[in-house]
Amino acid sequence: MQAMSKFRKWMLIIALLAFNIVEQSTSATSSTVPLMAKSFPAVSQANIQMVTTIGAIFTTIFVFVSGIVSNRVGQKKIAILGVTVATLASLVPALSNNFMVILASRALMGVGIGLANPLAISMIGEFFEGDELNNLMGWRSAIASVGSSLMTMIAGFLMAFNWHAAYWAYLLFIPALLLMIFFIPNPETAGLQHKQAAAAVSDKQTKKLPANARLQIIGLAVVLFFVMATVMTIMLNLALMYVQRGIGTPTQASTTLSIWSMSQLMGGVFFGLMYKHMGKWVFPIGIFFFGITFALTGFVASQTIIYLLMLLNGILGGTVIPYIYTRIAELSDAKTAPFNNAIALIGSNISAFLSPYFGAILGGTSAMMAVRNAGFLSVGLALVIAIVFMVNTAKTSHHKESIQ
Repeated sequence: MQAMSKFRKWMLIIALLAFNIVEQSTSATSSTVPLMAKSFPAVSQANIQMVTTIGAIFTTIFVFVSGIVSNRVGQKKIAILGVTVATLASLVPALSNNFMVILASRALMGVGIGLANPLAISMIGEFFEGDELNNLMGWRSAIASVGSSLMTMIAGFLMAFNWHAAYWAYLLFIPALLLMIFFIPNPETAGLQHKQAAAAVSDKQTKKLPANARLQIIGLAVVLFFVMATVMTIMLNLALMYVQRGIGTPTQASTTLSIWSMSQLMGGVFFGLMYKHMGKWVFPIGIFFFGITFALTGFVASQTIIYLLMLLNGILGGTVIPYIYTRIAELSDAKTAPFNNAIALIGSNISAFLSPYFGAILGGTSAMMAVRNAGFLSVGLALVIAIVFMVNTAKTSHHKESIQ
């Protein structure tokens, strides 16, 4: 990276971060479903709702495909293909009055996002390492969340005209696509993969991965599955909890989620610094605060206190996702990174797809109990991870002492 001018380096960083607005974009237009249902009275409510869920199915499938084919075809080529497909497909509902065409376009959007998502994460690790990588992984998570919030806000504003207009919010993909085309080099010729190949030719030491690297990544994917189960349970049940407990209106619940989403930006910004000083312990500590603040939300009836809890959740718990993807980058080389990130994203997407069932399991018909138990699920997960870390630390210390 030293040979790159400051301008090119900054544009590379902006392009890599902008790429991540695609990650959580599928749900940005979910508020159009009630109005869409009125436009298609002959279509069942279940099929109407598939407009927001069908993309997750295809994203899960093509995340896996992307992880396999990107090293053969080229990461940048697959990334551009994915974002292009997602952009074109996402705009179809703005122009079409045929429900089956709209449903097919949402499935195709899922294909594009699935192709792009693993590379949006792994390509950061292709060009940066060390503290720069840690900081950018924190920013990546924040940008993904803020990008989703921005698209949701734009879609909500455009929906005042009609539900078709809301889908023009996806025009935000176009600047990200152009930045990618012009400012992200081919990783195979300008990234760490190229450097590793050159080092191998000159008999220099290449990156050595732990023997159980893939097993650790699968473990991180499992953790991400349960973290996303907590997030989706909260998002699906918070508004209902507000109504059931008389805390406020669904609109106020939406404001609460917006505060939480924006506070994650601060969590992402602080991640690099926290990881530098706390190391791996930022992970269980982050999950603990992530869980306990959500759980406490289910016990209080004050809007102000809920705002505060959500703010703390975003700042302290906002380090969890950046840690997972930073750790995956550390456990990967340039060739394995796309597939390893795909493993984690599959866990995340399956969790999102199954999210309606988590609420039923955790709370039954009570949204309050679903929110509480979802939080306690993450608290339990944090304790398990902390115990595993302590056991591994003790084993490592014992091994070093036996060698001496």
